[in-house]
Amino acid sequence: MMKNIKNILGMGAFMLLASLAVSSCTEKSDWDIDSSYSRPFGTDENGISVETDSKIARAVVTWSSTSNTDYYIIEISPNEMTDETPMGSEENGNIVYGNDPANRIKQSPYTMDNLAVNTTYYMRIKSISGEKESRWVNYKKTFASVKEEAILNIPTTEDLPEGQGKVRMSWEAGLAVDHFEIMETGATEATSRVISSTEAAAGEAWVENLKSFTEYTITIYNGNNPRGSQTVTIPGLEIESTISDITANSAVFSWEETVDVDEYACVLSTEGVPESGTQLSPADIAAHKVTITGLASSTEYTAYAFANGSICSRITFTTKKGKPTGYTEMTWEDALANWDNLSGKVLINVSGTEGFAQEKESIAAGVTHLIFWGDSQDGQVNMTIKKGVGASGICDKVEFHNLNITDEGNTTLIYQNGASGCIKEIEVTSCTITNIRGIVRMNASTSNAMSVTIDDCIIKGLGRAATSNHYGLLLSDKVTLTTLNLVVSNTSIIVSKGASASQFIRHKSGQTGTITIKDCTFYDMSASDAFCRDTKDMTMTISNTLFAKGGVKPFYNTSSVATTLNVNGLYKASDFAFGATDWGKDYTSLPLTSDQLFPNGSSEDLTFGADVPEEYRVGDQRWNK
Repeated sequence: MMKNIKNILGMGAFMLLASLAVSSCTEKSDWDIDSSYSRPFGTDENGISVETDSKIARAVVTWSSTSNTDYYIIEISPNEMTDETPMGSEENGNIVYGNDPANRIKQSPYTMDNLAVNTTYYMRIKSISGEKESRWVNYKKTFASVKEEAILNIPTTEDLPEGQGKVRMSWEAGLAVDHFEIMETGATEATSRVISSTEAAAGEAWVENLKSFTEYTITIYNGNNPRGSQTVTIPGLEIESTISDITANSAVFSWEETVDVDEYACVLSTEGVPESGTQLSPADIAAHKVTITGLASSTEYTAYAFANGSICSRITFTTKKGKPTGYTEMTWEDALANWDNLSGKVLINVSGTEGFAQEKESIAAGVTHLIFWGDSQDGQVNMTIKKGVGASGICDKVEFHNLNITDEGNTTLIYQNGASGCIKEIEVTSCTITNIRGIVRMNASTSNAMSVTIDDCIIKGLGRAATSNHYGLLLSDKVTLTTLNLVVSNTSIIVSKGASASQFIRHKSGQTGTITIKDCTFYDMSASDAFCRDTKDMTMTISNTLFAKGGVKPFYNTSSVATTLNVNGLYKASDFAFGATDWGKDYTSLPLTSDQLFPNGSSEDLTFGADVPEEYRVGDQRWNK
């Protein structure tokens, strides 16, 4: 009995081994199960991964290789695929890679190019060995191509040669592209430029016949499909140019002698870049300058210099203010003779070369507007004052323009001391004012609002002739106004020192309104002075303004600091000192001393030194020569 059991167990073990042997053979390959379905195993579906490009509609697929495989076929589709989906199904939007004998996929990874943008794809892979192929193995996930292609590289300096009106665009060599669309900023129609097969293969092409100093958006296409854009500004051949002798209707445009400029153009800055200019005369070419006439007053223009058809320089400027119309015009002598009887809108033509003294203080009650007009196209007209101008009635506006004003009376330009009158608006433009004690002093007013504008001025020796304190730019600490607005722009205040501590801007405590200081230079101030006092309730904005030589306390004390203070581009020379109550440290200290910035500052000439870098030439731009 025991022997039979042993025989049975032995036979069972033999049969189990035989069964395992057969099973092992079939698991090595399914080729021998049925020759009609012979195929190698497909890749491991867990070993498939996809990486998409962030700029190009492409993806790189990686998979687990299979042994004895000649090549692989990869198929993608924006629609889900099943075993019943035929390969290359056009109605399903399928793309097949590797089925072309000329482009077999031999190994992992593989790059799939020319995908549709912003598209989600399904994917499957099969392995091929001779006549045998595996079943499709599906990628478990989906992948999405980039939403918008950006194949163009940003042009470098070498790609944008100065003055040649062209740009070299580059991209990855070999990508499918066939043309550019070039759109000038502000234009309504684009131009097209074909990309040759050689350029496409090389991945670069020059776009030519573009205008200097002009912005373009260049888009590269393959058929109707945009593949990326770049916005570029075409550089001109840059030479130095200047604008001088600006009047209301003319200006002198000059340029470096290193280039023979043969054409010029002067257009409204809003018109864009001209394609060509006006031929210069032989005399103008030789002189390297031209006088531009026929300009409108108070208007911004851009002048362009051309050499051999290309722009080589440009400069923007604004003409002087033109004489307004609708005023009763009279000479200075006539105005003084009839001073007490003046009425309405009056314009006094200040035109003498010896200067005049305005000895009348109060403007007649009937005057609504009064302009002191420097009547000359050849520079500022001299004018002396002995008493500040005030109003005996309600005067809407007083203006000083194009004057070289000298104070001989230790006074202020505007001095409103009578409570029965007021000046609602004060404007001082394109003037040089010397040795005056202050610009606006408001001791009384019947109006509840006032506006003061100081633009394009040089104020020299503010308070220099005073025996005590100066009155600064605006002093109104004795009146309370509903609102007060002060704008000081494109102006230099040079040598501003009183005999005792003073303030440049002072209101009555609690005054509301705005203070704007922009594109200004303050030079040689006293550290004992304060720039602002009682300005807590004012909104204050300072931009592109420079302080040099000496020092100043930005605010008289902590209770004077403007609650709303906007500082955007406030600079000081390295040796200039801001007092303790400063701008919240929101300023830039330049790495140059006052003398380095302004070598001739002691002569009240603030022209920047020749070696001062452009980024330090801030403040009033009249000195950036």
